[in-house]
Amino acid sequence: MESFLRTALRLQPGKVARFLVNGAGIFCASTLIWEHLVTIQSSEGPSMYPTFNPRGDWLLISRLHSNGKGIQVGDVVRFNHPTFLGVHGAKRVIGMPGDFVCRDQPYSTEVGKQPDMIQVPEGHAFLVGDNLPWSRDSRNFGPVPLGLINGKIVARVWPPSKMEWVKNTMQPAQLDDQI
Repeated sequence: MESFLRTALRLQPGKVARFLVNGAGIFCASTLIWEHLVTIQSSEGPSMYPTFNPRGDWLLISRLHSNGKGIQVGDVVRFNHPTFLGVHGAKRVIGMPGDFVCRDQPYSTEVGKQPDMIQVPEGHAFLVGDNLPWSRDSRNFGPVPLGLINGKIVARVWPPSKMEWVKNTMQPAQLDDQI
């Protein structure tokens, strides 16, 4: 410890100042990227299985899609949970403002058996997990304000064997022109 202190005291003030300024610059750049461009977060919980594993997947989140910017039906988004303070959720968008969606019973396995159609209000999105019986989503707490959406999940980055881009699996219906 004594040799470390003697070495530190012999350093020139200019080199120390340059080191501190460079370190502060790297810290600020990293914070800017982390808060406004991309974030990495682990997946937790069974609601998005089989798209994401309940534990162990690390997801790349684009923060450019905050507040619902550029979000489409079928995208997987990260949002601030409306009922649990400080918790982030990940769900698939199935309805945007003005869309009509079928609101099934929470935790049901029978999709569409008791159809209750609702219109997604302006400034909201209807979010549902891929694993319906194990998902706490808009069927429980209603449409989510777009202001609570804080990113779009664009890729799974860990484990390396499952690294892939997250695809929008919902396609528009193909209607016949002969109706």
